[in-house]
Amino acid sequence: MYMAYSHTNNSGTPHRSTAASKGMTSNPRYTKTFIRFLFIAVILGTVFSFGAMVQAYAASSSPTSNNVSTPTVSKVVVQEQVVIQAGDTLWDIAADHKKDGENIRSYVDKVKKKNHLTTSSLKEGQVLLLP
Repeated sequence: MYMAYSHTNNSGTPHRSTAASKGMTSNPRYTKTFIRFLFIAVILGTVFSFGAMVQAYAASSSPTSNNVSTPTVSKVVVQEQVVIQAGDTLWDIAADHKKDGENIRSYVDKVKKKNHLTTSSLKEGQVLLLP
């Protein structure tokens, strides 16, 4: 900042002229606050513009051009499951739930694969999904 000194007084020490710095004072607190405000405004503007672009892109890529939404039909697949009781074995469960003519050993392998089992040991209360 430019400071003007005047030697017109008789004391011999230079003093700061009030006319030279009038209106040019800068408070660091206000500067810091202004920079924070500007930073937050830029971030919010970026976020909102990104959201608007995503929404515009999603609207333009809809399959119908007349903006009429078509109902979607979803399939509900009911998965048969078994809750393990005390004394249940994987072999007994496979024997009870396999299809007629299907090999019990292959059905046991399917049950293990479906439930991500590495062994045939079961715990009471465990839920098994059946293929």
